[in-house]
Formats: sequence, C-alpha cells, structure tokens
Amino acid sequence: MANDPCLGMLGLARRAGKLAFGDELVRQLCADHKARCVLVAADAGESTAKKAAVYAARANVPCITLPHGKDELGAAIGKNGCAVCALSDIGMAAAAIGKLAAQHPQYEAVAAQLGEKNVRIRSRRGKKKPRNREAQPAADEKPVAHAKPQRRTDERRRTAPQRSGNGSRPTAQHKPTKNPRAKRVFHRKSPRSEAER
Repeated sequence: MANDPCLGMLGLARRAGKLAFGDELVRQLCADHKARCVLVAADAGESTAKKAAVYAARANVPCITLPHGKDELGAAIGKNGCAVCALSDIGMAAAAIGKLAAQHPQYEAVAAQLGEKNVRIRSRRGKKKPRNREAQPAADEKPVAHAKPQRRTDERRRTAPQRSGNGSRPTAQHKPTKNPRAKRVFHRKSPRSEAER
C-alpha cells in the first residue's frame, strides 16, 4: 500500500514536525498533553500496544491500531520500522483518520470524534480571553493614556569631558564625595596660631 492516503498524511506530518515516533517520544508527547491521537502498527508487540494505550488514556486521546505493519508505517515516515507514533496537530490527525475511515469503515467513529474536535479548536483560534475581567474598562470609558518618561533636554544631558587636541585625557577634578560615611580629615589648629591671631 505505497499510495495509501493515510500513510501519505503521516509522512507529511513527519516532514512538518508534527509527528512523534518511537516509545519514548510518544510517551513524552502524551505526558505534555500535546498528542491528538496515538497510532499503533498492526504487527506491534503486545507490550508496545499496551504502553501506547496507557499513554493515550493518560492524555485523553484515541489510540488507533492501524491496518498497516511496522515496515509500511516506517517507510511512510522515513524510518526503517515504526511500531507506535503520535500526531500533535489536530488538523493532520483528523485528516489522516478521515482518509483511513474512507477505506475502512470501522474507523468512522474515531474520525467523527477528531473532526468535531478539529472544528471546535479552529473556532477558538484567534480569540483572546481577557486575563482579568474586573480590570477591563467599561465600553463607554476611554482608556487612560500612561505618561511617557521625558527625555533629557540639552541642559540636563550629561556631557563627557573634552579632550585636549593632542589626544591626552583631561585632568581630573576633585569632586566632593557623596558618601555620608566617608571619613573627613580635620586639621587641628595649633594653640600658637590661635594666640597669634
């Protein structure tokens, strides 16, 4: 079945980066709740099929046993053999299972379920929910414009010290320290100097 449309859709999903294959990647995708359906090859081992069913049940997605073997599934996605894979895009999952249901009527219920889910998700796309309904202004109120910070004018801008013509640095000027804990040096006046005054 080289020209099977379902396998062609799985190959397309693999090239688009929407397909996880192998036990570890499928487990991770289902654990992150990003999987839309889990697909198992017809000749997959019993333990692999049970693991895939557990992963799908945890992610609350359908687990489908394909009528194709591991070699056919692997050839469709560009691997030597693949026993289990999962789709992460709802549109591609609905299309792949819809094409599978067109050839095999036992998959029609799952195809209808994924089709409804695809319609629901597509209807929600583009709509943003407000984060905090209490903070939303009323329809007749105008939003308050926030004051922008003012830029420094030329008088307030700090200027760098000018260099002399020969490229040497300017001489350092003594600036009073702004640290209140800095030690101040006091010079005591000698008693003789006070008497002389």
